[in-house]
Amino acid sequence: MVLFRAAYRCVGRISNTTDIVGGVFYIQPTVIPAKRPIPPTQSVVLSYTLSYNAAFLSMRICYFADGRYIHTHKWLRYFSERGNEVHLVSFAPMSAEHIRAVEQAGGRYQGEVGGFHFKRFWLTANGVLSLRRILKRENIDVLHCHYLSSNAWFAALSGFRPLVLTVMGGGDVCGPGWQPNGRRERLLTPYSLRHADLITSWSRVMADAVRPFCNSDTPIEVIHGGIDLTRFHRGPKPEYLRERWQLPPEARVVFSPRLMRPLSNITQIAAATGEVCAKLPNTYFLFAAPAEPREEAYEAEVRRLLHEAGVEDHARFVGSIRHEEIADYHRLADVTISIPRTDGTPMTVLESMACGTPVLVGDIPDYDPYYIEKDKTVFTADPANVHSVAAALIELLSNASLAERLAAEAERRVTESGSYEAQMSKMDRLYSDLLRRASNGA
Repeated sequence: MVLFRAAYRCVGRISNTTDIVGGVFYIQPTVIPAKRPIPPTQSVVLSYTLSYNAAFLSMRICYFADGRYIHTHKWLRYFSERGNEVHLVSFAPMSAEHIRAVEQAGGRYQGEVGGFHFKRFWLTANGVLSLRRILKRENIDVLHCHYLSSNAWFAALSGFRPLVLTVMGGGDVCGPGWQPNGRRERLLTPYSLRHADLITSWSRVMADAVRPFCNSDTPIEVIHGGIDLTRFHRGPKPEYLRERWQLPPEARVVFSPRLMRPLSNITQIAAATGEVCAKLPNTYFLFAAPAEPREEAYEAEVRRLLHEAGVEDHARFVGSIRHEEIADYHRLADVTISIPRTDGTPMTVLESMACGTPVLVGDIPDYDPYYIEKDKTVFTADPANVHSVAAALIELLSNASLAERLAAEAERRVTESGSYEAQMSKMDRLYSDLLRRASNGA
């Protein structure tokens, strides 16, 4: 605790005052000059520069997110194309290729801030100060964190307002009744949530889970990444992919698009392949393996299970899929399978739905029932039970009327409200409302 106090004394020298009350840090930054006075918000006195013009026509938005991911690039592209100035600070290591992708999406890359340390407190203090310098230099209007992790901690400790936090699921918030785990998380995650001016969540379940840790008057809105319906829609099965992966003409295809990591439960899918292929010998499995984050030891375990089941020749590891080909993989598939232990509103599932491909998901309470509703839009299995997974796959592959009924209703719901444009335009309105309130001193 002594070291932790010292870290924030370092920050306090820059921000004039830092109070530690009951283990929670209240920071009163003054490094960013204010154009107008902002009234105190609880124990935090904040000031910032609003460059957002009076008509709220353009913004300077800084995203604090994983710069490697397509979801980040989609947000950058949408708001850049609409005349806003968008910046990215990444909390994950970036290669030259990743930086090019950010720039191609219209973003201005501002470097990495990551590695939140207690013991090496000076590194954490330096990260906070680096973030502040970027926000001040670029005259940022809104700081928006994607994912509720160390990036949100840095953002809250920077004292910048207005601050938006997005809860994405798949690791940051895990289902109903979620509680922060670990010493750092129990201290800093609630602190970050309390210092947000707006919180968005990829599902209502996660929004309800974080609500107890937020200020009562902080708005929480459900917004997900959205599906590009001009790309993801029904279409003919792509023969070029069947030829590329040497699949027989009569092959039934199961597509696993999730990250190759333990959270995704890919080993459960691999363990079920033997039972499925014994019942339906013309079934083939396609496993995506995005380049990052990729766990080679875990992929080796998946391959070992396939070897033990004697179905190696019925599996294809397709690696990292180019974005322009993902829709064709969903169209090629007879079933898309996604059974992680915990989840948010997975875009891979919604993409499959938009393409008219039935989906098997885990029977877990994490999902937004509007899109992912058991026996209405998806078929479910117990992700911890290999036989349950195998039986569900066999049923979906064998029962054409069931598969089409689920796929049709899922496609209808995604098309109705799940589009990329609908979700991003809602976020655009929220930004405008947030900045209008800030300019009025609310």
